[in-house]
Amino acid sequence: MHLLGITALVFDFDGTLATCPYDFAHMRRVVLDAARAHGLDPLHLGELGLLETIAAGAELLGADQLRAAAFRDEAMGRLSALEYEAAAVTRLLPGVVEALAALRQAGYRLGIVTRNSSAAVARIIGDAPLPFDALLCREAVHRPKPHPAHVLEMLHLLERTPAVTLMVGDHPMDIEMGHAAHMPTVAVLTGQSDAAALTAAHPDLLLPSVLELAGMLLG
Repeated sequence: MHLLGITALVFDFDGTLATCPYDFAHMRRVVLDAARAHGLDPLHLGELGLLETIAAGAELLGADQLRAAAFRDEAMGRLSALEYEAAAVTRLLPGVVEALAALRQAGYRLGIVTRNSSAAVARIIGDAPLPFDALLCREAVHRPKPHPAHVLEMLHLLERTPAVTLMVGDHPMDIEMGHAAHMPTVAVLTGQSDAAALTAAHPDLLLPSVLELAGMLLG
């Protein structure tokens, strides 16, 4: 992979810049419990992601808009509460603040895109001087990742094109989104996805962490 010409980086957050202590299986059970409470059969929701499960449930209830809105509000409320609770024990990964500061000082534009809530992300970052030029949590976009609209909105904010911007993440969906947006992609092994799962997503580069990527870019 050629890094010459790269002028910006877009990072996933949980598992890429911060630890990822989330129990996604429990989160899914909580969302499905909300679905049952509103008369939905979980079998009709398939094996979708958490946000997609909530959207699918609301669509199934779409004929009854009040009921659909009630389900969506309850499911998102339960999910957000779990995320905020987990944020209390989530930490920025060692060396990340310094690595991003060095990249920014070298002139790279830096963005963060995440499916997490803005409240949880703010709690995780706290007073840490994490440098970035733009942050897009799920509330800020109509179609969160892996839909490419999420990262394309970030590229607009960074005033960069896909060709000169790296998509960096710890999950196959980050790589999937980068491919869909025609961006070069870097997978890192600091999250819950192992090397086999990330390799199967065909990133342009697979590295132990963001620190190694920063070292490569900074020479």
